[in-house]
Amino acid sequence: MMTTRASDLDTRLLKLTKTDYFTLRDAVQGVCVLGGIGSGKSSGSGKAVAGAYLRAGMGGLVLCAKPEEADLWRSYCKQHGRTASLVEFDGTRQGFNFLAWEMARQGDGGLNSVIECLMRVLEMARAASPSAGRAGDHFWEDTTRQVLRNAIPVVYAATGNVTIDALLRFVRSAPRSPDEMKDSAWQSQSYFFECFIGAMPHLDNASGERIAAYWRNDFATLDPKTRGNIVISLTTALDRFNHGWLKRAFCADTTVPPELTFHGAIILLNMPALTRNEDGIIAQQLYKYMWQRAVLARNALPPLQQQRPVFLWADEAQYFINSYDAEFLSTARGSRACPVFLSQSLPTYYAKMSGENSRDRVHHLLGNFATRIWHNNACAETNEWAAKTIGRSLHQRGTFSENEGSNTSLGMNRGENKNSGSQSSSGGSSGSGGQGGSSWSSGTSSGSGDQWGDNRGRGASRGSSWGYSEQMDHLIEPAAFGRMLKTGGPDHRNRVSAVWYQAGRSFQSSGGNALLAEFAQ
Repeated sequence: MMTTRASDLDTRLLKLTKTDYFTLRDAVQGVCVLGGIGSGKSSGSGKAVAGAYLRAGMGGLVLCAKPEEADLWRSYCKQHGRTASLVEFDGTRQGFNFLAWEMARQGDGGLNSVIECLMRVLEMARAASPSAGRAGDHFWEDTTRQVLRNAIPVVYAATGNVTIDALLRFVRSAPRSPDEMKDSAWQSQSYFFECFIGAMPHLDNASGERIAAYWRNDFATLDPKTRGNIVISLTTALDRFNHGWLKRAFCADTTVPPELTFHGAIILLNMPALTRNEDGIIAQQLYKYMWQRAVLARNALPPLQQQRPVFLWADEAQYFINSYDAEFLSTARGSRACPVFLSQSLPTYYAKMSGENSRDRVHHLLGNFATRIWHNNACAETNEWAAKTIGRSLHQRGTFSENEGSNTSLGMNRGENKNSGSQSSSGGSSGSGGQGGSSWSSGTSSGSGDQWGDNRGRGASRGSSWGYSEQMDHLIEPAAFGRMLKTGGPDHRNRVSAVWYQAGRSFQSSGGNALLAEFAQ
């Protein structure tokens, strides 16, 4: 058992067969686990990989879809001596002020970064909604981004900070007509105007004039319905952070920054999606996104914060995916990040991926995982994808044919013929000179005949032929993923099996890039 921190990429993390190992180099290329309900993916390969990462001393971020996930990870940490590293973040006792954290990390020049963070929050809120709308309407996205770009600098310059509450108050009190900005009554009660007055000394003339022109000439002159929709779409998504546990968790003090994982902490987001519903999904997606940003940027930090491998663990990962994940996965290797996503099937991802072209986006996401583990599955599309991924090879197929036959023929013929006839003739002649004479003739003829015969014949034949043909076919047939893999439990002596695939790998035990692995539950 490994108890020291792994840093060498060739460090062995998990023994797959007598001759094949799963290493840190493999881990930083990502692991995707797919298996049907009851297939043993969580209690089989998932449990084995989680234990390997904990024994290696990694820090990590664990997302929770189901309420029992927290208990499971408490038991993992206890089993592998990592209880002291576990930090539970349930949103009631700990906090992470993501806007203040981002501003502190980026400084005054980080306003655009804060804008993008808020845009991600809006995307997450839209995707988590039970009636999620289309995410590809660029007009609304661009307009919302423009509002934030012209609001955040004013709020920050006026208050020295950016909070959800201040941002919403600013936008809600924005002018609804160019003339309103000149109205003294409106000015006296508008938080928007108060912020502008407070920000003026801290904004250069060009920036101040540009921002004022936007609110006066662009925003205030919009059609009232369009302007109302912009404000509602922005404030509705962000307003959830002004109430309840989300406000305590993400708009107060920061006690659980993502960087704790760089020093070995296991941050458990105990906000189950199945009990906290949309708020739990948005909260975990938000923290995951900020953690991903911190991980990708950590190579600019001191060596102590760069070396330790960290993992991202998402069981029921379909609840937590978004458009940024593919980008993160494509660059995570250089930051020693080890993402692990577990889910049921491809259609499960399709249904949860927001935006247009969801199928293509899912395949873009999953294409970044070099290691793929397939458990027992009844989904034909997932099994077909697995078979295609593993590939085809030239197969020799034997052929054999055998035939046997017999024939018999019988026949008989019989015939009869008969003929008869008669003829007669008479005549006389006389001549001069005293001579004369006469002659005659007559005759009959008849005949008859008959014939008969029979014939018989019999024959038999027997033959056989054999040979072989060559054709390209799946190395593992799609149907095999629903037939040959063990699902654990008493029927399989608590053993779970899976097809373990790794791109670019040639396993010694199988001679190819896939092998059959077994795990104890």
